[in-house]
Amino acid sequence: MIKQVLTTSLIALGIGYLCQLAQTAGQSQYLNDFLKGNLITLLIALLAINSATMGIVLTKIRELIDKKGVGSESFSATKAEMLLSIKEQVGLIALSVILLTLNDSVFVLSTSELKSGMSVAICSIFAYSLLNLYDTAKSVIIIIDYD
Repeated sequence: MIKQVLTTSLIALGIGYLCQLAQTAGQSQYLNDFLKGNLITLLIALLAINSATMGIVLTKIRELIDKKGVGSESFSATKAEMLLSIKEQVGLIALSVILLTLNDSVFVLSTSELKSGMSVAICSIFAYSLLNLYDTAKSVIIIIDYD
């Protein structure tokens, strides 16, 4: 689990860094401004979508358990991953509140490197949340194709 979280974190940080490079190259602040005003709302919406998607997966798992006669312990790792996904998303919401609050502090605004780092971190949070949603969407496809 820890390896998966670290891998996803590094991928998200890479995406956040690339987004900031693209903004710098394009001399734009659109993404930063958009995320500053909408990140928490987006994260809560993605959490709701992810929860609904997990409901579909859990319903299908329940059908498989009833149909195949396998015990629910067969899916204990799946349930643990789903719980981790929810914890990650709640943690991302909390972290985004902290980073967005600090982003406007005098200390951060007075240091350009720190300001850039905060922008990368904020973009990375959004990327991490999208990667989390992508993993959940993959589980729907896998479980629906399962016979």
